[in-house]
Amino acid sequence: MRRNVSYMLLCAVIALLSYQVGYWLGSRHRSIVRVPETVVRHDTIRPAIPEPEVIVREVPAEVDTAAILTDYFSEKHYLDTIIERPYLRVEMTDVISRNALLDRTVVVDYRQPVVYNNTLALGLDAGRYSCVLSAGYRRKSWEFRAGYDLYNKSLVLGGSKDLWRW
Repeated sequence: MRRNVSYMLLCAVIALLSYQVGYWLGSRHRSIVRVPETVVRHDTIRPAIPEPEVIVREVPAEVDTAAILTDYFSEKHYLDTIIERPYLRVEMTDVISRNALLDRTVVVDYRQPVVYNNTLALGLDAGRYSCVLSAGYRRKSWEFRAGYDLYNKSLVLGGSKDLWRW
């Protein structure tokens, strides 16, 4: 009898120390559950077109006037990807004609991952002298469980804290 009490006391001290270490380590890290589901946000920004700085240079004697006029009246579309990240993409499109910026469009695609902070779980733990059917509730990095041991015919309670995630 005395031996069982000392084992129970030792288990309680180990459980208390595990709880304290888990709480200390877990409080330093925010728990994020990563799931493949995302919320897509698409936005288009049309800023005001800035006034260009004009620099006048001397014209050379031999020039191809037709090539200059063709280039002057042609419309040039420039597409530039400014930012490319796993969840964010920013593109800028410019249209230039007649030595002027006619249009500038900035397109932003942001895919925000959905973070779930609550989970309901169902589990079965089986061993040589136990068979526990349990249900649990997870809130961020904490999990609380309650179940029934079918072999010993007793109620089982439990809890856990995530110590390290990778």
